[in-house]
Amino acid sequence: MDFKIELVGITIAIHSLYEEVFGLCKDYLSEGEEAFSVHIAQSDIDFEREKSMREAAIEGIPCFDYPAPYLETLAVYRKIAVKLLDFDILLLHGSAVCVGAQAFLFTAPSGVGKTTHSRLWLENIAGAFIINGDKPLVKITDEGCIVYGTPWSGKEGINQNTSAPLQAVCFLERGEKNKINKMNYFEIIPFLLQQAYRPDSAEAMEKTMDLVKKFGGKVNFYKLRCNMEPEAARIAYEGMKSE
Repeated sequence: MDFKIELVGITIAIHSLYEEVFGLCKDYLSEGEEAFSVHIAQSDIDFEREKSMREAAIEGIPCFDYPAPYLETLAVYRKIAVKLLDFDILLLHGSAVCVGAQAFLFTAPSGVGKTTHSRLWLENIAGAFIINGDKPLVKITDEGCIVYGTPWSGKEGINQNTSAPLQAVCFLERGEKNKINKMNYFEIIPFLLQQAYRPDSAEAMEKTMDLVKKFGGKVNFYKLRCNMEPEAARIAYEGMKSE
């Protein structure tokens, strides 16, 4: 299938083998002039299958034989993420929540509770909504950073085709008591590299590292030790919001 989508204000032409990518991107379709294109071949799908099998073996978990159309959606986003590095745009693993005109990005290793913590914001912070629940894009500018929704948003599929200035990034840790602390530039770089998409090529990885360093100086960063009580959301919001 041939169609175009718009992400972070950039029009991208997609040439896919299956219809699932089109269905996934239905809220992001565009008729604008393309900035670049993404072509998917069977070898790209094979790569995603092999990568999934390797990761399952490393983690010691059962390997699921994902269908080709689903694997193609991963291949498309992987190619998009590499191309967007040239536009100072990072793909980050995290949940982006917006309140008013401010966005907050929560990130942590899988299983820590990003989804649960984001849900606490929806339930306890007036006006909160999720821009993207798993894989948002962040545009890094001289003035600051902006987080954008994308169709790729994890198992829950929660996303909106919108954007907001990024006020803060919060690294989550589980704890019995809720406590939030500000992090300095040197503390956050290893965390950011771990949660940013890391491409295979040396050239693209060098661009990623340069963007991560630039990103580290543009927004505030925090570490939140939290439980899963409503107080966790309120403490996080009060600790990170600007007046």
